[in-house]
Amino acid sequence: MGRLADGDDAVLNIGDTSGVVIGGVPGSGKTAGMVVVVLALYLSGRCRIHVIDGKGGDDWSWFEPFAASFTRDDLDSVHGNLLELDKRMKCRLSSMRAEYGDSNYWNIDSADRPPLEVIVIDECQTFFDSRSILGGKAAKDKAAEITAAAIDIVKKGRSAGYILFALTQKPTTDSLPSALRDNCGVRICFRVTTVEAARAVLGTMPDGSPSPVDIPQARKGGAVIGLEDGTAASCRFAYIPEELAYTALQTAEGAVTL
Repeated sequence: MGRLADGDDAVLNIGDTSGVVIGGVPGSGKTAGMVVVVLALYLSGRCRIHVIDGKGGDDWSWFEPFAASFTRDDLDSVHGNLLELDKRMKCRLSSMRAEYGDSNYWNIDSADRPPLEVIVIDECQTFFDSRSILGGKAAKDKAAEITAAAIDIVKKGRSAGYILFALTQKPTTDSLPSALRDNCGVRICFRVTTVEAARAVLGTMPDGSPSPVDIPQARKGGAVIGLEDGTAASCRFAYIPEELAYTALQTAEGAVTL
């Protein structure tokens, strides 16, 4: 999905994992970086992609016609959609062995297993941070259930073939619950301004690791990736304009089947 600092290809391996955390200040490249990821996943023909857009803007309109489900920042719609996805995940999890011969999605031959269910929550703090929720107790209760469903998918979704991407410009424990982050096998941090924000996304990195605090503001798409083995690497995401991504999806639409 881009280049490492040494010039090698930067590869995002989401196999056998159920969660990816992505943090960074506004304009650092989070959503633009996801264009590369979502485009590759969709064009594989092996994924159903669900987008929950917490910005409520137009950033994801290029993909809306191709999404398996698409919800903007309406709390009720997001609540219903994510709880339904969590329910489906549990149903698939309980029937994996009976239907596909193995309890682990990733042990099944790719030609025989169901589509990978990919859930992208952009600006997840819109729904996870109860302090920003308006509408009283009922709204805050729904936000708590949204957060619980997201955590449940990240904790249990690997064996069912579910993976959740949580993107946030406010990487704090209120906006990015540690129970979610700590169960994500892949963590990506674009530029942030504080060590605390970097730690909220990446966790504690070994001494000498690259820091997203040091990424220059002018380096759009620059990020630090933290992996399961505890190592970290600097990279820069490729950039694909939304109109080109949309054209690629239109061109491939007739050939992509699930």
